[in-house]
Amino acid sequence: MNKSKFNKVIQDGNIVIPLYILKYFKKLNITMDEFIFLMYLYNKQDNLDFNPEKISLDLNIDIMEVMGYISTLTDKGYLNLQVKKTDNNLLEEVIDLSSFYEKISILLINNEEIETNNSKGILSFVEKELARPISSLEIQMIEGWKNNNISDELIKEAIKLALNDGVYSLKYIDKILIDWKNHGYKDVNDVKNTKQDKQIEENINDDITDWDWLEDEEEYIAN
Repeated sequence: MNKSKFNKVIQDGNIVIPLYILKYFKKLNITMDEFIFLMYLYNKQDNLDFNPEKISLDLNIDIMEVMGYISTLTDKGYLNLQVKKTDNNLLEEVIDLSSFYEKISILLINNEEIETNNSKGILSFVEKELARPISSLEIQMIEGWKNNNISDELIKEAIKLALNDGVYSLKYIDKILIDWKNHGYKDVNDVKNTKQDKQIEENINDDITDWDWLEDEEEYIAN
């Protein structure tokens, strides 16, 4: 399925990709073309008669490509071909996506548990250390740290460093974490064992000399 064909399929509205599924695309271990083909079938929901000719027309690909995607996705455990009886007692072949739904469900459940536990843990720690509720903007900042693969360990260490300096602003903590990430720090040992630590802290202090911390805190509390 070349790019022009793919674009036309999307533009014609033949395929709608739910964000919650798109989020896990990389974890599905399939190519983009296989994913689009799978989403076409997903959009059909209960109307999943095995009709290679119809699929070929809808996706503007030849029947051999259709059969290739069916075969590959079956081997990868995302669909099955089954035979069922119609109301007229006739046998017909249908595409079963129950295994795909099961895989997505497992990914959603596992990710929700991980995100819930991680978020509650670090958010509670931040509020406890700052001795105040955190604002919605601050929550977004913390989520940004997590999305950038900054560990809870480093976040906690940066907060402790800020508090030791008498600063209670997450923007200040964000500056520390950015510097550490730029220097490739992965854990607290990297921070403690690197001779550049003192210089980094000095650079941070130089950058924020003119920062109005009182105004910054008032802004966050207002939000």
